[in-house]
Amino acid sequence: MRNWVRQHPYLALVAGYVVIFVIAGAIRLAFVPGDLADAAVYTIMNTLVYWLLVLFQVRNLRKTNARLKERGQLRAFIRYPESRPGSLSGIWNQGIVTPAAGSLQFQPAVYDNLEASGRATTLIVERVQPERWKVTGENRKYIGSFGMYAVTVLTDRGTVEPAASPESLDRLAEALAG
Repeated sequence: MRNWVRQHPYLALVAGYVVIFVIAGAIRLAFVPGDLADAAVYTIMNTLVYWLLVLFQVRNLRKTNARLKERGQLRAFIRYPESRPGSLSGIWNQGIVTPAAGSLQFQPAVYDNLEASGRATTLIVERVQPERWKVTGENRKYIGSFGMYAVTVLTDRGTVEPAASPESLDRLAEALAG
C-alpha cells in the first residue's frame, strides 16, 4: 500500500479525500437528521477547510526547507544518548544543523518556521556510523514528523544522534565527508 501511494500520490490524495468525505457525511447524517444535500454541502465545506489548513502547513514547511537548503543547512533533531537519564538522553531537540567538513553546528530552534532559541553548539565529528535506523514508536518522543531516520555520530563531546529525513541525512553525510 505504501509503495502504491508513493507511485500515485495525487490519486491517493483524491482517494483519501473521498474516504474523509464519505465518513464526515455519514457522521453528519447520523447526528443531525436532515436532507442529504445539506449534509453534502456541510461535508464539502468542512473537508475543504481541513485541506486548506493542510495546504498552508505543507507550503510553510516547503518554504522553510528551501530557505535552509539555500543556506546549506538542514532541519534535524538531535539527542545525546550518553547523557544522564531524564536529561537529554531520550529527548530529541529540534534545530538547525549546519554541516561542514569534519564538524557540525547545531542551533536549537522552535516552531515549524525554526526560530532560533539558545546558543549554537559546534561539534567536531570524529566518525559517523554507517548504519541508519528509523525513528519509531516510543523512540520518536518529541519528533512531530514521520519518516525520520537517525544516525550515530561520534564527536569530541561524546555520542550524538541526529535524526532527519533520508535526503537531509544524505546531505549531512556528504558535507561531513567533504
